[in-house]
Amino acid sequence: MIRATCAAIFVLAATLPATALDCPLDKAVYTPLDADDDWSATDGVINSWEITHPLKPDTSADRPWVVRLAEKRQGHAAEFAIADPPGFSAIHVFMLVPPGGKDKGFDAGKAPMSLLYYFDDDLKRVDPRGEAPPKAPPLMQLPGLSKAFWDWKRDGRRFVPPDGLWKLTACRS
Repeated sequence: MIRATCAAIFVLAATLPATALDCPLDKAVYTPLDADDDWSATDGVINSWEITHPLKPDTSADRPWVVRLAEKRQGHAAEFAIADPPGFSAIHVFMLVPPGGKDKGFDAGKAPMSLLYYFDDDLKRVDPRGEAPPKAPPLMQLPGLSKAFWDWKRDGRRFVPPDGLWKLTACRS
């Protein structure tokens, strides 16, 4: 009887949706759902990617935070400002700091950029901007950013993030 009850509770718990983290956007940590879709890792190696949104109100951006894309195993990171033009245009990101830092040859106009989408648990697009402080949505996507890094070739293709969705997995204090 106890085994049957425990098994029933386990099955029920497995069918319930996971509860989203309640986290402010500037403390949120996103990790890729497809971590093995890493174009810069050698076969059998999985890099340790994460996206955070540190506050940086002094950037030339439409939002007071940036998108920081980091690969912790190799110690590389890039920062992107957020552009949110008025009207029906989509939110996109443009590079402020390339992996390895800026040098004299850095041209932001030729650097990787991408659209930026945030999603709720039902994959409906959401915008955290309307909240104060903004709450981290459960999912985000930077479509085409992997290919943009691959085509850029600036660092020998050591920094090519996984494509696809990124999931809110932690909240840093």
